[in-house]
Amino acid sequence: MALVTGGSGGIGLAISHRLAARGSNVVIAYGHDDERATVACEELRSAHGAEVLSVRGDLTTDAGREAAVDALFEAVDTLGGNVSFFVHAAGYFHNGLLSHHFDGGLDDFTVYDAYQSIYPKSFAAIMERALPRMGAGGRVVAITNPGCNAVQTPRVGYDIPGQGKATMEFAVRMYAMRTAQRGICVNAVSPGYTDTAEWDKARLQMGGGDIEKGRELLDARVLSRSPVKRWAVSA
Repeated sequence: MALVTGGSGGIGLAISHRLAARGSNVVIAYGHDDERATVACEELRSAHGAEVLSVRGDLTTDAGREAAVDALFEAVDTLGGNVSFFVHAAGYFHNGLLSHHFDGGLDDFTVYDAYQSIYPKSFAAIMERALPRMGAGGRVVAITNPGCNAVQTPRVGYDIPGQGKATMEFAVRMYAMRTAQRGICVNAVSPGYTDTAEWDKARLQMGGGDIEKGRELLDARVLSRSPVKRWAVSA
C-alpha cells in the first residue's frame, strides 16, 4: 500500500492517483479540509477501485504530529500493515510567512519550528514507522523545492520553509544510504513550480488582498526562475 501526506490535493493527490492506478491501496494524510479529503477518497475509489483511507492531522506542532502519525499507522494497519510507497508531499503556508525571514523577521521561532515539524520531523517520524513495514523494492519520495540544497542558489524570501526542506533533504540522503542495501530507494524530488491552491495564499498576501495583482507579482517572481516560463499543473 501507499502512504501519501498532502494526498487530498495538488501534487499529493496526483501522486495518489498514479499509485492507485498501479494497484496500490492508499492512506492519505491531510491538514484541515474535510470536504476535499472526502472528495479525493471518492475519486480514488471510483477511478481505480482502490481501498482508500484518509487521516486528518496537524503536522506543524509536536503534539499534532505525534497524534497524526499514530493515526496514520492505525489506518496503515487497517489496510494490512505493509508499506510499499511513502510520499511526503505535505505542504504548509503560514499566514505570516512573508513577514518571517532571517535578518529582522525572526522575533521568535514559532513559524520556524512549524516548518521544522512539517518537513524534516514529520518525514523522519513517518519513516521510522514505515521502514519496519517496508521490504525490498520499497520507494520513498520527499517533495522538496529549488534552493534547498548546496548545489542550488538559495531563494531569498523562502527563508523559513527553505531551512525546513534543506534539513529534510539531508535526512533523505541519510535514509537513502542507510537503506540502500535493503533494496529501498529514497529520493527527494523538486518538481517545477506547480500551480496549486496553496499558491493563492501567497497571491493574496503579495497583492494586499487583491489576488489578481498578487498573481502578476508572483508570476513575475516565480516564472523568471522557470526554464519553461510557465506553471506546471498537478492534474
